[in-house]
Amino acid sequence: MIHVLLPLDVFRVSYDVAVGRPYSRLEELLLRLIAEDQGEGGRVFEELREAFQVHDRLLVEGLVTLLREGWVAMVQSDQDIRYVVTREGLVTISESRRSASLRVQRRQTSVVREMLSCQLARLSDLEVLRAEEVRRKTNRGAISYALGGRHHRKTLNGGETEWLLPRNADEQQWIRRIDSDAKLARGKYYLPLRVDLEEGTVLGLPGNWRHLTSLVLEEAEQQYQDLAVDSDAQRRFDSMLKERETDRGRVRRPDGSSVPRAELATMPSIEATLQAGDSRRLAERALERASGHVLIVSSCLDDAQVARVGEVVTSLQGRGVSVDVLWSGTDVQEESRRRLVSALDSVRGRATQGKVFFNKTPAAAKADFVLADTSNGPLAVVGGGLLSGTAQEQALSPAVLVEDVRGLSTLALLASGWWQESPDGNAELAASRWRHLAERWVEEAALSLAAPGVEEPEDSWNASEPLLLSPRSDDDEASSVSLLIGAEAAATRERVMQSDGSRADRLGQTWDPVQVAATAREWVVGVRSSSVSALSFHLRGRLAAELWQEVGVGRDRLGAADRLPR
Repeated sequence: MIHVLLPLDVFRVSYDVAVGRPYSRLEELLLRLIAEDQGEGGRVFEELREAFQVHDRLLVEGLVTLLREGWVAMVQSDQDIRYVVTREGLVTISESRRSASLRVQRRQTSVVREMLSCQLARLSDLEVLRAEEVRRKTNRGAISYALGGRHHRKTLNGGETEWLLPRNADEQQWIRRIDSDAKLARGKYYLPLRVDLEEGTVLGLPGNWRHLTSLVLEEAEQQYQDLAVDSDAQRRFDSMLKERETDRGRVRRPDGSSVPRAELATMPSIEATLQAGDSRRLAERALERASGHVLIVSSCLDDAQVARVGEVVTSLQGRGVSVDVLWSGTDVQEESRRRLVSALDSVRGRATQGKVFFNKTPAAAKADFVLADTSNGPLAVVGGGLLSGTAQEQALSPAVLVEDVRGLSTLALLASGWWQESPDGNAELAASRWRHLAERWVEEAALSLAAPGVEEPEDSWNASEPLLLSPRSDDDEASSVSLLIGAEAAATRERVMQSDGSRADRLGQTWDPVQVAATAREWVVGVRSSSVSALSFHLRGRLAAELWQEVGVGRDRLGAADRLPR
């Protein structure tokens, strides 16, 4: 058993937390009544009590809200306290939409990214060592114990961090904005681990980083001759850890107690498809609802797909919808890159109302989805086969349709970060567009209570709860889909394939470029790529069971056909 150090990057992330709600009907009517014929005197409390005939507590709470917002002021008139509407209050009354309260706080938190597979965690969830501390306590540089890093990314995608940022769930706070330029902390940071190469075990990894075990063992074995494994060095290291625990007056967290599962977002799923043809038609139906902007992300754009993109973009342009296309590929040669860019450029050159933007250099992102801004909020189709042709009609390419505001805002933030990583000079325009759309979707959902033109009954005067964003459901009959990225997706696929049951109860299939792992209860579908930016979805519940049944029907119908797994 030897002590080693897992190298980490630490980022300082700045973000805005918001809490708010629409003003209740009572508060709105209070404001309007005070403004009516108020002249110079305003209204006294007795007038408000007589007009509304409700408990004084409700009136006081409503007045406090209006006073705090600066829409109503208190003035002294002889022995009476009167309430008058301010200039800001009059402007609010003149607006047609329901006014809302919004409080925004600026916050910062530190996020850790390990350098073997780029998994994230809060710094506060880990017992981290600094290089200076290791040198001071062991008389050796930290590099003597450190494993080599496989990824040295110096930027952090805000969309990958949203699930880690602290907010108060009891107050129904939401993340309103995440700065795109997270600051990389100075210095070197490490997570101490204990490795037993003979037994093949690693101690010290948090529960949801256990999939790093094989990588840690591999690195430790390769670097064994260069690591400080002599007894004196190991004794000094062990003494440092014990002294650190004593100095801090606490016991280290037991293995597996920290770091939540790295699900970027978990959302209700509305519909799921199994084969490429159905997935393509599902995407087409979703895009018919687009009214503002559309984002098309393709992990493996080729000549056939770019022709399909041209058809989709032309249709959307004709309706005045603007389209951003973020594409990648596998070993894209310069000749192929120029041909794809030329095909996309020919679509953009057509004189139509909708605008088209695309990257000219293959993106690092490995994902397949379409994301649309509609009059009723965002919706997306995530999965394979979205740009497939008739030749792939029966290919195994599952996809899901989702309309969850919170989850799709996170997806938009993730895409914004991918755009920002592009070397293209004007990619920041697309990055900014999807960042702002994400912020707008969440805020509008949180600050909406009733549909325009719908009057509330009087018993809802004191309704002050915001419209809640869709929570994760634990109901077995419900269908939920989680977005996973990089190593977390690979670990989930491996877990599914190692689940109890015979081989007939599991499905493991690679249909270029889609990789599938499934059982009757859950499906993990994503791009066949080892990229740390590869996006997958994890489907559970009723729709997962329906897809499993469809696989069985397809086998029976097609017999030995190679289009469905056998």
